[in-house]
Amino acid sequence: MPGPSKQLVKHLTEEEIDETIDQAQSDEEPRLVRRLCLIKNVYLGDTVTEAATRVGVSTPTASRWIDRWNDGAVDGLRPEFGDGRPPKLDEHQRERLREVLERHQPLTTHEVQRLIEDGFNVSYSQRHLSRVLKDLGLKYAIPRPESPDRPDDAEEQLEERLEAALDDLDDDAMTDGGVVVGFLDEAWPRPTDNSRRLWAFEKPTIQKETPTENFDDVVFGFYALNGTSVVDCKADLSKESVGDFFPQDPREES
Repeated sequence: MPGPSKQLVKHLTEEEIDETIDQAQSDEEPRLVRRLCLIKNVYLGDTVTEAATRVGVSTPTASRWIDRWNDGAVDGLRPEFGDGRPPKLDEHQRERLREVLERHQPLTTHEVQRLIEDGFNVSYSQRHLSRVLKDLGLKYAIPRPESPDRPDDAEEQLEERLEAALDDLDDDAMTDGGVVVGFLDEAWPRPTDNSRRLWAFEKPTIQKETPTENFDDVVFGFYALNGTSVVDCKADLSKESVGDFFPQDPREES
């Protein structure tokens, strides 16, 4: 049986309903999408029962949705949150959120979700939250490790020391392959992932921590400015290990 028909107020054209459904999908409002689809099906000639079957609800529920549509159009179909939770942040709340994020950045997506739920009683899916945070000007990136002992003028110091070192070198030695200039670094590889992305207004940084668990060998890296860079594992940080690392001769040009 096709079921009963019901009078429907056509607040919107079919094209406008399609546009409203697309917008609700973009805003990740699945319950509103479902209700709008039911209304559209009735627009197209379905009985209440037929329209209800298409979207997977009972006929009485579909009838209530149609009544709400008749009384309030799209706004009448929006879910009523029984716990008083609004569907999204308003402009004033977004500004408050921006201030909170500036104080607590960098944060994971889950941490931001919890912060919004606890502070504003609003829930966002990760996909929708990502759009909100980008609109607020935040960036989502893998944090750059930064030593807690790093001086504020570290880049200026590096530039000065590099210029001083280059001034002490003979120009011919730099061009005939006699001298290779670069940077030596060491690191203890960790078995844990350190690539989790974080939200921040600028490219996020995290302080380096002394690992509680790492691999046995230390990794040496020589990053050449005028030759071939070299990376190798050694047993420790002793002078012998450093000396054993450099005979690999980074002077060979790539």
